[in-house]
Amino acid sequence: MEEKPQRISSFSISSEIEEFRTDNKPSRKFLWFIPLAPHAHPIQFFFLLIAVFTPIAVIVFIASAQSFYILIRIQAVSHETGDITGSLALYSEIISLVAVVFWGVFSDHHEKRTVMALGIIIMGIPCICYPYATNVYPSLLILRLIFSAGTAATTSMMAAFFIEVVSGKGGLVSGLLGASSGLGAIFSVFVLFMVPSEVNKVFQDYTKSLNISFGVIGGATVFVGMVLYFVLPKSPQVVQSTTEAHYLPSRSSSSFFLTRWCGYFIRGIQDFIYKIKRGVMAAKDPKIALGYTTSFFARADEIIISNFVSLWITQYYIEQGSCSVGEPCYVSAATSGTLTGIAQAVALVACPFFAVASEYLPKEFPIMAAGLIGAGGCIPFSFSIDPTSKASMALVVLIGIGQYGMIISGLTMVGGDHVPVAYRGSVAGTFSFFGALGIIVLSKLGGVLFDRWMKGAPFLLLGIGHCIVLVLAFSVYLWEHFFLKKKKKKKKNYN
Repeated sequence: MEEKPQRISSFSISSEIEEFRTDNKPSRKFLWFIPLAPHAHPIQFFFLLIAVFTPIAVIVFIASAQSFYILIRIQAVSHETGDITGSLALYSEIISLVAVVFWGVFSDHHEKRTVMALGIIIMGIPCICYPYATNVYPSLLILRLIFSAGTAATTSMMAAFFIEVVSGKGGLVSGLLGASSGLGAIFSVFVLFMVPSEVNKVFQDYTKSLNISFGVIGGATVFVGMVLYFVLPKSPQVVQSTTEAHYLPSRSSSSFFLTRWCGYFIRGIQDFIYKIKRGVMAAKDPKIALGYTTSFFARADEIIISNFVSLWITQYYIEQGSCSVGEPCYVSAATSGTLTGIAQAVALVACPFFAVASEYLPKEFPIMAAGLIGAGGCIPFSFSIDPTSKASMALVVLIGIGQYGMIISGLTMVGGDHVPVAYRGSVAGTFSFFGALGIIVLSKLGGVLFDRWMKGAPFLLLGIGHCIVLVLAFSVYLWEHFFLKKKKKKKKNYN
């Protein structure tokens, strides 16, 4: 095994966590039966659930509102919006990959709760400014990039917090985190989506209504971020390497802070590449490789559903004459909210089943179920003629169940006891990296096909992805429970 570097990054936190797990202290319980690491207080874990709930709600709101409130209004056309949506998602994820490195370095020298709080605050600021965007490039793009920097902080810290607070197999903890994200999405579609239309009933001015609505939602997000800093779990103390003294000037130098953080960032990039390399090496274990595959498609699930369901419905109503280009489509907002809200609510009910299955059954079983259910929703929905029909609603429900199933069960594949201690941080970082890569590939490709082939193309891509996950999960199960056992039995007989 390679020698571990002396410096510590957010992708190699496992050694510190292991000290907490092996200090002979009993694990704590959340709700009397969900095991937590000894240092994780149940009340702090509750606020961690709030920290998962909040950014997901804002992400879903911005992704969907961009389609029926902002993009068509400033673009003034109803075509080529798929390509623009996919391009914005692509550029956002590229910034996310850079931001993940920065936030990882920042979390080495400041607590993870600081990074999480800053990320939520940064997400709230572009939300306030969104209605004032006058063009796609550069104003809307700049806001999306800033927003993406904030989401990178929250998503990277979610995985880091999970590894810190988990005890045992992690199925129940991942189930709660998945349920919190589901509740955030439901809150977004049933509450946040409706705010602009309700405000417009009062002012009868859609521009003013958008300004007020986004301002209130963004301001509330900033406030929540400030509060969470004081109530989130504290992280293990990370000791700065003494070797850094050779790279830094004297503290009396006026360039100390700039030089210090440039040095930190450069070494952070090196650490990031090193950890991704170690994470890829860990994928020699088929279970870990399967976890990466679920991340690739599950993260793309989340973005494509948020972006392209509302965009498809908006363009459908424009083609039917119910909405006009250049004005917010409130009927689209109501339909999208109802469609995705019911789907998210039903999918949320399925979260405990995936959590329990991940905890007590072979981990491949819930992944196979999620792949099958997701494919059964994505592929038929991609060929729908009317995305607002009751049949479409049933299919979107299946898509939502498959999405949450893959998020929950996939997370346990990279966070359980079967992952070597020395590789846990690297595996968590690589898990997030593959999720970002999935968004980059599938959102851009899906956006182009949305405009140039058919509106359901992004969902057809997801359906194919779910089928791939299903086949891989079944193969890993056969490999582990038949090939390996047979091989071990032969070796035992030989000895």
